[in-house]
Amino acid sequence: MTEFLTNNWLLLAVGACAVLVIAFWLSEDAHVARRVFVQFILNIALPLLVIFGSGLAIMAVRTDFDERIWAAIIAGFVITTGWLTTAIFGELGKSRDKAEKLRDYHKALYAEIGNTLQVLWDRGKAEDEAEAMVERMTADPDFIPLIPREHHDFVYDSLVDEIEVLPRITIDAVVAYYSLIKSISAQAEDMRGDVFRSSDMAQERRILMYRDYFETRKSAFAMGQFALRLIKEYADKGQPAAERLAKKLSNPAAVQSDLSQGSE
Repeated sequence: MTEFLTNNWLLLAVGACAVLVIAFWLSEDAHVARRVFVQFILNIALPLLVIFGSGLAIMAVRTDFDERIWAAIIAGFVITTGWLTTAIFGELGKSRDKAEKLRDYHKALYAEIGNTLQVLWDRGKAEDEAEAMVERMTADPDFIPLIPREHHDFVYDSLVDEIEVLPRITIDAVVAYYSLIKSISAQAEDMRGDVFRSSDMAQERRILMYRDYFETRKSAFAMGQFALRLIKEYADKGQPAAERLAKKLSNPAAVQSDLSQGSE
């Protein structure tokens, strides 16, 4: 064995380096393995080396180690290796589960937001319809529009308890978008209520409320387009690309016209 190691040490060294490169840089879950290994080195191996290594070094210099001590050291190394292996595979499993859940949540939210934007934009007719409604309300002080109930947050409500699964870069846009969607629902309920439909409310006040309702829909449309772009960028190119896109589109309203063209 000693002769084999002596004659082939370079080949063994290259093979060992190749194994490390594949495990820590080239494999699909290399980033997880690196993170766990670094945590093990910093939080366990180095403190143990400082605590026990210094004492063992002093003892090794002054006395000859008994074979049983070396056996104990080897046994500890084996146990540590087993712990490290278990930790790495445990983290790999958690990482895969989280990644799969994230993909599923993104797909579901993408579908719901996309469908809702079609309703909000109404094939580009939303603004014309809103202006026509305001003109009719202005011309006829007794006309009270019937605002339909809208619920476009069923998927979001079912996922909100685990919303932390989403990455920070998309969760902010998703939460902001659905906050606007819920505001739309609340405004619609207000305009369906007795106060809005009461003869005591001036038509000018109703018009202001309706305009505010429509502006919220416009904001939700812009934010929804922003969220869709981020989700798609994250799915296609990863988190760094999504972060760059978020910086580029830091003001969703500023790119509303560009995004609107894509929806048509």
